[in-house]
Amino acid sequence: MPDDPLLTVRDLTVAFETDDGLVRAVNGVSFDLAAGETLAVVGESGSGKSVGAMAVMRLLPSYAKISGSIVFQGTDLLALSDRAMRRLQGDAIAMVFQDPMTALNPVFRVGHQLVETIRVHNPSVSKAAAKARAVELLELVGIPEARMRADNYPHEFSGGMRQRAMIAMGIANEPQLLIADEPTTALDVTIQAQVIEVMKLAQEATGAGMLLITHDLGLVAGVADRVQVMYGGRLFETGDTQTIFYHSRNPYTRGLMTSIPSVAERTDHRLVPIPGSPPSAINVPEGCAFRPRCPHAAEQCFTEPQLVDVDASGQHRSRCHFVHELPDFDRSTAMGSSA
Repeated sequence: MPDDPLLTVRDLTVAFETDDGLVRAVNGVSFDLAAGETLAVVGESGSGKSVGAMAVMRLLPSYAKISGSIVFQGTDLLALSDRAMRRLQGDAIAMVFQDPMTALNPVFRVGHQLVETIRVHNPSVSKAAAKARAVELLELVGIPEARMRADNYPHEFSGGMRQRAMIAMGIANEPQLLIADEPTTALDVTIQAQVIEVMKLAQEATGAGMLLITHDLGLVAGVADRVQVMYGGRLFETGDTQTIFYHSRNPYTRGLMTSIPSVAERTDHRLVPIPGSPPSAINVPEGCAFRPRCPHAAEQCFTEPQLVDVDASGQHRSRCHFVHELPDFDRSTAMGSSA
């Protein structure tokens, strides 16, 4: 049916056996993504954002223990053979990796790598046609003098140009699902804005659903339709972007919001950092994983809260014992008030 989600993830768990114990990088995460929609996944380092994306792409090492279901256009990706999954990777499902410095092969020209991406999934396409398409893609993402630049090696591109080339490679075969993992990492503010615009144009050109993995809340505000906030491998809050930014019902989400600057605030306004550090994936705190850092922590927080509906719509959900008792969200007091 046309209203069916493009991607449906249910109870996704990813664990790794280590010498120190079992690492649960992703723990029971569920979400849907519609065609043409952008879903941002945010959280501190170690929250499980990138591991979840790698699980969708089936790019995790063989020793990763994955359970749950990942259904793309009616097909359970976890049930596919490696060969069948490779047909989807880079074609119907594509990924823009977070480090363009290492994602591009330094010994091949940028145009050659784009041509290879196109022809490996469409062998009937001639080299000449693929080269023309590669130039067209480089033009689409804003590479100047694209025809000449296609013959350059990656080291001849700036960091921003390499990131644009990675976006071009991601959309080369017009994927239905595009996963962007920290696409603006290590780029200056001007280039970040340009890359964001390129991503919007690329999504409009392909009609793809986008899973955006980032810690950059400014980027989220500019491109995302919905947001899900992860902490300690679990989903802590989810909702549309406006709701998450201005009507959050979760202390951790509020902590993220108060720790970033806002152009609407006074220049002398002090940011409020989240105290402490993210939890170890091996020794997760008893009960709520955010309890040791939370200003609202109480006795019941030693019992793990469930992800519950905030309102009747079922679109805004939060994992907190005090979902309905938290005061209205105010950036200046969100981490300083008590439940």
